Amino acid sequence: MMHGIWQACWPALLYGLIVDLSCALCRGRGALAGTAAGALVSIPVFGWLYRQKAHKAARFCLRDGICCAFVGIGFCLIVNTLIRLSPLPAYFTGFASVAGQIYGPSLLFQAVAVGAVIPTAEELVFRGLGFKALRRRYPFWVAACLSAAVFGVYHGNVLQAVYGFIMGIVLAWEAEVKETVRAPIVTHMAANITSVLATAFFIP
Repeated sequence: MMHGIWQACWPALLYGLIVDLSCALCRGRGALAGTAAGALVSIPVFGWLYRQKAHKAARFCLRDGICCAFVGIGFCLIVNTLIRLSPLPAYFTGFASVAGQIYGPSLLFQAVAVGAVIPTAEELVFRGLGFKALRRRYPFWVAACLSAAVFGVYHGNVLQAVYGFIMGIVLAWEAEVKETVRAPIVTHMAANITSVLATAFFIP
C-alpha cells in the first residue's frame, strides 16, 4: 500500500519542487508568474515520463474534446456555486489570499497561465503519472480517491482541497474511460477558464 501511495506522491513532490524553485527565481514577478513558469518547465519533463508509461495511443477526437470541455464548464459552475453557498468559506478563509494571487494579473495572462499551462502540467502529474500508477495496483475507486486526495492536498487550503478532491475524481474517471491524459487536460482547462471569466465578469 505504501509503495502505491509513493507512486502517486512522487510526481506531485517533484512538480512542487520545480514550482517552488521557479517561484523563488521569479520573486518579485508574482506567485502566478512563478507557478506558470514552473508548470511550463514541467510539461516536457512529465510529458516525456507519461509517454514512457503510455503503452498505446488512445483515440481522442474533436467531439471528445467538446464533451470534456462542457464537463469542465459545468463542473466549475456547479461545484463552486455549492461551495460558495455552503458555510465553508466562512470557516476557512485561506483561499482569499490565494485568489488575490491568481486573479490579480491581467485577464490574458490568467487565461494562458491558469487556463492552459498549469492545467496541462497538473494533469500530466496527477492523472498521467499519479493516477495511472495507482490504477495498475488498485481498483478504479481506490486509485481515483487516493490520487484525488493528493491533488486536493497539493493545493494547500481547505476550499481548493474540497474542490480539487471532487474534481480529481471526475478527471480520473475521464482518464480511465478515454485512456488518455488529453481528456482530463481539456476538462481542467475548461474549468479553469470558466473560473477566470466568472471571477472577472460576474463575481464581485
